[in-house]
Amino acid sequence: MSTTDSAADGHSYVAVYDSVQFTALRRRSNGFTLWASVTFLGWWFLTILLAAFAPGFFRQELGGPVTVGLLFVLLSFALVVALPVVYLRYASLRLDPLSEQIRADLEGESR
Repeated sequence: MSTTDSAADGHSYVAVYDSVQFTALRRRSNGFTLWASVTFLGWWFLTILLAAFAPGFFRQELGGPVTVGLLFVLLSFALVVALPVVYLRYASLRLDPLSEQIRADLEGESR
């Protein structure tokens, strides 16, 4: 490869970065990331605030040794498992097809 080939490849990457498809891919990815972050951090801060300012609420027994606080913590663990599962499904349905199309367009140009 010569330096002119590298420059041509660089221009194709810049073109892909500026393309409508790549912008849509970034928007979809960032949209999910924002939604997932707000969901998890909102739940986490709610748990912390309730533990700090409403300890009586967290001490309420739901049955046997299970309290509201324990339930909140267990639901936090469930959320940690559920968000990646939802992301994998979202990525396979909404992100992967678009990224494959962008890759195919880019590789088709460089060949």
